[in-house]
Amino acid sequence: MLNLNVKLLTGEVHAVRASPSMSVSTLMSQIESKTGVPSYQQKLAIKNDSGAFTELRDAGHLAEYNLSPGDTIMLMVKNEEPINVFLRKDNGRSSTYTIYPSEGVAEFRVRVQRQEGIQPGQFWLCYESKPLEDGHKLGEYNIAPDGTIFMNLRLRGG
Repeated sequence: MLNLNVKLLTGEVHAVRASPSMSVSTLMSQIESKTGVPSYQQKLAIKNDSGAFTELRDAGHLAEYNLSPGDTIMLMVKNEEPINVFLRKDNGRSSTYTIYPSEGVAEFRVRVQRQEGIQPGQFWLCYESKPLEDGHKLGEYNIAPDGTIFMNLRLRGG
């Protein structure tokens, strides 16, 4: 296990424990619980031997960065930027929506209802085969710019 320091630009430092096999995204979740900064707004970097910063990629693993116990990871908070996504309907047609990572799934569902003219409870949304659930933020699903959210109609029982 590695004992690492996470330093914010404010100078605030938090201690975290991580294993080299841990993914950067798992570390980001751990940092979120310590700092309150949502994973989707985190940008992590380490200072290399030449003094330049190397950004930690969300999809990478800590072992790729040759971290040592006591190393400091810089945490920068990204400004929230809008993301354009496609909503694919059951008829194969797509609509474009602009979303924010902090937008709630329930809020987005209401926008879809209004724009698509579908009654509440008649559809569910998913991204990369994961259902988007009320009570969560869209940023929690790591929706990529120009990604596709699927709108699935609920079948009526008879």
